[in-house]
Amino acid sequence: MAPAPATRSRPLLALAAFAAAVLVAGLAWKAWEITETANRLAAVPARSAAPSGSSAGSSRAPEIPFNQLVVRSDPVPAPPVELPTADGKSFSLAAARGQVVVLNFWATWCPPCAKEMPGMVRLGQALSRKYPGKFRMVAVSVDEEAGAVQRFFSTPAYGGLPRDVAVALEPGAGLVTRTYYCVGRGACRPEEVQFPETYIVDRAGRISGVVVGDIDWSDPAVSLYLEGLLRG
Repeated sequence: MAPAPATRSRPLLALAAFAAAVLVAGLAWKAWEITETANRLAAVPARSAAPSGSSAGSSRAPEIPFNQLVVRSDPVPAPPVELPTADGKSFSLAAARGQVVVLNFWATWCPPCAKEMPGMVRLGQALSRKYPGKFRMVAVSVDEEAGAVQRFFSTPAYGGLPRDVAVALEPGAGLVTRTYYCVGRGACRPEEVQFPETYIVDRAGRISGVVVGDIDWSDPAVSLYLEGLLRG
């Protein structure tokens, strides 16, 4: 009868071994998740915008309609911008205080970005000439390759870098891009830094409007909104 206690203990030993294996696997998975998140933060995915976001302090931000100009009911202070431009100069949001500034984050490899760019450039030029010294259109390119932007604007559709539109450069979507996505619509996770996306900064230096994805910049409603900010 002596072997009986040892026989009864075998299921307990097997259960303990299984639990230990599950724990080890869980820890390994968590370590992989942390590493993968760090890797994704270091290399932003090259994808077009999606209508989802997450806010600081919560798992998901309120969904923002895709391909629409959304006016914020709670404008927030715009993060600083200090970036070089494709014409060898620089753009500073602080220096543009008191102006209405449209910050468009884009890339030459992004089809929706290319689709909306002509209309955006035309609107930027029109408002800059109608309201001299009061309006700035800024296209922030996240292209890694230095010559990509110059080639993009060298096509017959543009004939060179557009006048009255600042083409700023932040290769790889750096601190400025990620900060705007996080503050502007709560898209603080790496996979939510996507393109194109636009932030409208009012004369008081606040983000008052957001566009997730591309829009038709020739829409009269867009001009009406921007001119309202300019006259306000």
